[in-house]
Amino acid sequence: MAKYQMLAEALRQKIIEGIFSSGKKLPSEYELQNQFQVSRQTVRNALELLEKQGFVRSHQGSGTYVLDREAEEQQKSKRIAVVTTYVDNYIFPKIIQGIESVLAKEGFQVQIAFTGNHIWKEEMILKDLLEQDLRGLIIETTKSALPNPNLSLYQRLQEKRIPILFINSCYPELACPVVSLQDEEAGSLAAQCLLSHGHKKIGGFFKLDDGQGVRRYQGFVKTLRDGGLRPLEENILWFDTEDALDFGGMEERILKRLGTCTGILCYNDSTSFEVIEILKRHGIFVPEDVSVVSVDNTDLAMLGEVGLTSVHHPKEKLGEKAAKQLISMIHGNMPGSSYEFKPYLVERDSVKELLQ
Repeated sequence: MAKYQMLAEALRQKIIEGIFSSGKKLPSEYELQNQFQVSRQTVRNALELLEKQGFVRSHQGSGTYVLDREAEEQQKSKRIAVVTTYVDNYIFPKIIQGIESVLAKEGFQVQIAFTGNHIWKEEMILKDLLEQDLRGLIIETTKSALPNPNLSLYQRLQEKRIPILFINSCYPELACPVVSLQDEEAGSLAAQCLLSHGHKKIGGFFKLDDGQGVRRYQGFVKTLRDGGLRPLEENILWFDTEDALDFGGMEERILKRLGTCTGILCYNDSTSFEVIEILKRHGIFVPEDVSVVSVDNTDLAMLGEVGLTSVHHPKEKLGEKAAKQLISMIHGNMPGSSYEFKPYLVERDSVKELLQ
């Protein structure tokens, strides 16, 4: 930490311990300068940081006073915005359930919105949030693998000192924490599963406009290479948000790229369900003709004729962790910290053992 950050932390601890009590005036800049053997600018920077964090307030010509944080807390908004890409019977209801369960216990009110993974909808929601008395924001990125034109709106929220925490992915241009699955490891586990069952002609179906899809691909390809296989580009197929509305329009490409593989990794359970149905219509069955591994381990993985081997996504626990991290940021622990959940594979019947 910089000197001013170290000084701010020392003063913050004294405030928390009651050495500097609520409503009392802090020592003057000159006294702090001598006490801690730092420059006057360091003292001023430390006091500015404490004021931003809500611990003190400076009064021109009078000095700096410790805030009554409990009274200040009572006056502040209790509204938290939670924005995800979709709302359906997939992973998002459980994520939101986890978020709400934690925030409700802390007395926060949850306001929910959905972008549909569309940039224009994200823009509308962010502009609306800028006009509100908001305490914090938990948001899933929109098309995070692509350049985002809404970054200035996020920066305006940051300027208003509204804590922002991302889930599932992030925008690297913004210094905001993210709570997510280790997506590269998820792709790696799926590839290891197919390799360990003797598969050599392995294909993949990935989402290209979300960071999760790119990272799962990276883990998948690395593990195949480490296993002595050269991933064939003609057996890799990408789709985007608009394609996912109607995979029937991709049927010919799916058959051409994936139909001759013995093993396939699909981006998630929903995608796997669609691919399996397309292959089935053309006489290609799981696991007799092709093995399929997925990511998310949702109820969909158990609804088909064959149970789907899938990498587990923590869902509700991810929501709970995101809420706890945001609460920590709200209570002064800015800028907050990121967290990744370690994935594990849940094996069912969709992967066939091939003779070596």
